[in-house]
Amino acid sequence: MMLMTCATTCAHALAGQPAGLFTYFTWSEGATIIAAVAAGLLAAAVAVFGYSAQQRSARRDQRATGYAEALRAVEDYLEAPYRIRRRDGSPGARMGVTTHVSDVQSRISLYTGWLSIHAPDEVRQAYVAFAAAAKQDAGPQMTQAWRAKPTRRDWDVPLGAALPQPRASHARDAVLAAMRRDLKVKDHRTGALDAPAGGAVRRRAAAPGAAPAGAYTARNS
Repeated sequence: MMLMTCATTCAHALAGQPAGLFTYFTWSEGATIIAAVAAGLLAAAVAVFGYSAQQRSARRDQRATGYAEALRAVEDYLEAPYRIRRRDGSPGARMGVTTHVSDVQSRISLYTGWLSIHAPDEVRQAYVAFAAAAKQDAGPQMTQAWRAKPTRRDWDVPLGAALPQPRASHARDAVLAAMRRDLKVKDHRTGALDAPAGGAVRRRAAAPGAAPAGAYTARNS
């Protein structure tokens, strides 16, 4: 078959005849070639699409991890009044607490910068508002905790109730909603995506003395 095709090709070339789509091939051979080319193009398209989807998923996972760590930094700041209140009064404990709070503030600054590069502006602004609300709530509480007597006995460790941090609670709901919209993650409480930016975002009001929603806790233990 190939010899016949070559012979036909040479004959047309010597005769000076113009080449058509199947000038050098039979219809059966042409159909086979077209099918092979189409299959190759389809396989390449599938591979490119799969690679792109994999890369998008990896970037989304990396962003979600960064969001979680950014939130954790602010939650650690909100936890600081409890850590100060439970210090034992020794110089070592005092140094450890102040170092911890300084590190937490550095992490908040770090993730604020990270979000300005890797996150939508809506997420960055919501995070900045969350960090500011945490400082408004926890800052005075840390001052009061430093002025309180150190904890020297085991039964003094439980504080009985969580410190009220309503500003941070509202701001936390807002930044979580913005992050869910960016990551296209459904709210586990409603089973639906949050309202788009500018729309109504459902927020939980924290009752006085109640632990803030989503906070890391052993705060009131």
